Amino acid sequence: MSEFEYLAVFISIIFGISVTHILAGAIRSIYRGERDQTHFVLTAFFFLVLILNWWTGFSWRDQGVWSFDLFLIIVLWSVTHYLAAITLYPPQSAGIEQPFEYRRNWFLWAFIGVASTDIMQTAARGDLFTPWYYLVFVLHYIAVSLLAIFVNKSNFHRWMSWYLFLSTATWSLLVRRFLA
Repeated sequence: MSEFEYLAVFISIIFGISVTHILAGAIRSIYRGERDQTHFVLTAFFFLVLILNWWTGFSWRDQGVWSFDLFLIIVLWSVTHYLAAITLYPPQSAGIEQPFEYRRNWFLWAFIGVASTDIMQTAARGDLFTPWYYLVFVLHYIAVSLLAIFVNKSNFHRWMSWYLFLSTATWSLLVRRFLA
């Protein structure tokens, strides 16, 4: 087993658990009759982020020399994704029965962590400016998330969730494919 394969197994486990967790949480919410549009759109957004970044992890396959600092960056990057998934749908054992609006900022802070570690792992891979607009794109997500933390208006949060979802879908399916 190569070093990449060893790490890929770990990443796949973390991302797989994250995907399973948010899918189970979304189904649980549907069964409970919860109808928070912002929560469901952020769930779709983060599901797309998880799948995109899981796939992006494959770009490390050609890494020749591995070091502990690279390993640590990739581990932190994958773990932040799990932390964000947990903030979307806390485990049932936590006993948290609050509506999503009371923990929305936890998700936004966790997503800022995801975006920050994504920048770190992209820089470690040497692709921070490939394509040239990558860093601007991710930094603007951090800015939107920070703005949403401090603007406590449900209409703004609904707009922000749709913006994050649609811009990530556009980035994933069009920009990365045709403009990169």
